[in-house]
Amino acid sequence: MDYHSINFKGDIYLLIDKYVFSSAEKFASFCKDTGFATLIGEPTGGDRVFETIPAMVLPNSGMAVRFSYEMGINQNGTINMETKTIPDIVVDPTPHKNFRKDKCIKAAIKDKRH
Repeated sequence: MDYHSINFKGDIYLLIDKYVFSSAEKFASFCKDTGFATLIGEPTGGDRVFETIPAMVLPNSGMAVRFSYEMGINQNGTINMETKTIPDIVVDPTPHKNFRKDKCIKAAIKDKRH
């Protein structure tokens, strides 16, 4: 990618793990679908849904329930809550104290796809 407006000519990487959810999930799935960034790590937590999450009270039990009335679909047609957002490069996302030994950072440095 070439970002002429700021003269950026590098690659963008987004490090993800199973704790990526909600707004961060929306951004990760946007990056994956558009090719804006290369995703590195493990599948996200899913939840590519939209802002309004309705709630209702069940008439017999009085239990309050929240649910999504929309289903988030990945670009490949899979259901995001089931399949999550899958990284382009799958590695153990556990951070390392020494960033030079961090598997995600090492994967970004070794990436030859661009």
